[in-house]
Amino acid sequence: MLKNLGLSLLSAFLLWLAWPESNFTFLLFFAFIPLLFLERNLTSSLSKKASLQLFLYSFLSFGLWNLLTLLWLFNAHWSAVLAAIIINGSGMGLVMVLFRYIKKKLGNQRAYIALPFFWICFETLHKSWDFSFPWLTLGNGFAEQVKWIQWYEWTGVFGGTLWIWLTNLLGFWILSAFAKHRQWKPLIGQSILFTAFAILLPILISTYTYNHYEQKGEKANVVVVQPNFNTYTEKFVIGDYPQLAKFKGLAVEKLDSTVDFLVGPETLLPDGMSEDKLAINQSILALKQLLTPYPNLNMLIGASTLKYYEPEHKTITARPSLYSSHFYDLYNSALFVNASDSIAIYHKSKLVAGVEMMPLIGLLKPILGDVVTDMGGTASSLAKQDYRENFYAFNDDFVAAPNICWESDFGEYTGEYVRKGANLIFILTNDDWWEDTQGHRQHLHYARLRAIENRRSIARSANTGTSCFINQRGDVSQALPYRVDGVIKEEIYANNELTYYTKSGDVLSRLSLFMASFFLLFSWVKSFLQKRQTPS
Repeated sequence: MLKNLGLSLLSAFLLWLAWPESNFTFLLFFAFIPLLFLERNLTSSLSKKASLQLFLYSFLSFGLWNLLTLLWLFNAHWSAVLAAIIINGSGMGLVMVLFRYIKKKLGNQRAYIALPFFWICFETLHKSWDFSFPWLTLGNGFAEQVKWIQWYEWTGVFGGTLWIWLTNLLGFWILSAFAKHRQWKPLIGQSILFTAFAILLPILISTYTYNHYEQKGEKANVVVVQPNFNTYTEKFVIGDYPQLAKFKGLAVEKLDSTVDFLVGPETLLPDGMSEDKLAINQSILALKQLLTPYPNLNMLIGASTLKYYEPEHKTITARPSLYSSHFYDLYNSALFVNASDSIAIYHKSKLVAGVEMMPLIGLLKPILGDVVTDMGGTASSLAKQDYRENFYAFNDDFVAAPNICWESDFGEYTGEYVRKGANLIFILTNDDWWEDTQGHRQHLHYARLRAIENRRSIARSANTGTSCFINQRGDVSQALPYRVDGVIKEEIYANNELTYYTKSGDVLSRLSLFMASFFLLFSWVKSFLQKRQTPS
C-alpha cells in the first residue's frame, strides 16, 4: 500500500513541477510512469477491488496535481479549487479505470494503444461541456517552450498530449523490461533510440522550423493599453468615467496618424450600457472624440452591454429589470469603434462556469432558480452568441478576431475566427482576479499556443498583467508587468495564410473519439461472445 501511495504522489509532484511557469518542462515526458507502475501492481495483486483502488489512487494523484497547480484560484473563490479537484480528478481517474478495463478484456498491447486516445477524449469533453476547464490539457504544458512545439500548426495542443503519453509509455516499457530482467546492457540501445526519436527528434524539427520561420502579411500598427484597475476595489465600483479617462490619457501617449488599431481590455466600460442606445452613450461619444484626429483609427475595447426584451420574447438567460416590466440579457462584449456611424459588437461565447454562467441552465434553472437567488447568487447566466464574428478595418486589409479572456484558451474555437478571415487576433482580458500568481502568467503563455496554431500575430490587452504582443512563432514582446499602468506600440504582421490546424481543427480529437469507441465496442462484443460460448 505504501509503495502504491508513493507512486501516486510521485506522479502528482512530477506533473506539478513540470507545469508552467517552471524550468522542469521535460518532466512531462516521465510524469505518468509511476502511475503506470501503480496500475501494474494492482493488476498483479489480483484484488477484486483493483479497479476501485486504481480510481482512488489516480484521484489522489490527479486531485493533488490540480490542487498544487491551481492554488491561485483561491484568490477568486475556494469553490473553484474544490470543483477543479473533484471534476478534473474524477475524470482523469476514470480514464485510468477505462484503461484497466480494456486491459482485462483485450490484453496489454491494445490497452496501452487505447490509453492516449481515452485521455484525449476526456480533454475533448472538458473543453466542450458546460463545466469546461481545459487549463490542464496536457499539451498546454509546453506553452513556455515554443521552440519545441512549432508543429502545433499541424496538430494543435492535442499533439502535445499525444506526445506526452507516447514518451511515458515508451519509458514505462523500457523500465518494465529492466525490472523483469535486471540487466541494463540490452536496454542501452533502446534507451538511446527512445530519447533520440521520441523526445529529441520532435524538438529538433520544431527548433529548425522556429529558426527558419519568417512572419507573413502586411504590417498593422497597433497600440495596446493596460489601465491597471484593482478588480476587487476599483474596477467594478467606480463606474465608466475614471477608467475611460485613464485609458484615453495612456492611449494618447502613443497615438499618431500611422496607428491602425487601439486596443483596450475586457470590460473597460463595466457599467452595463443598452445596445439600442450605444450611439448616444456618453462613454462611446467620449471615445469617438479620441478618434477624431485619426480618421483611419480602429478601436477595440471590452464592455458590459445589455439587450432588452418584452416579457413574451425573453430568453432563457434573461433576467427581470428592476425598473420596468422588461427583461434583459447581460453580455460580456467587445466593441469595435471607428469614424463610421455604426458600432460593431461581439458577445463573449465561452463563458466561465459558475462565474458567468449557470452550467446546464436549461435543466437546472426551473428546479434551482429561486434557491440559488435566495442564497445570494444568480439563477441567470450571461448571454452569448453561438458563432464567431470578426471586425473589419477601414481598408479591409486587416480583419481582427476579438478573443475575450477565457476564449483564448480554446484552440479550435479560436481557429474559427481565422477560418472566417481573421488575419490578426486581439485578446481582451482581465487577469487581476487571481492577483500576482501563476494564474495570469499561465494565461499569457496559453495565448502563445494560439499564435503558433494559426500563425497569427496577437495583441493582448489586459486590465493588468500581462499586456503584450505575440508574434507568429509564439514569442512575447513588450510585456507589461502586473499592476503597472502602461501603453505599448508595435507593428505586427497580418497573415492571410491558413495552417493545416486552422483548416482542419482538432483532427486528433476526432480520431481519438473514433478509436476509443472502437476499443470499447470491441471489448463489449468480445465479452458478449465469450459469455455465449461459455457452457451454462
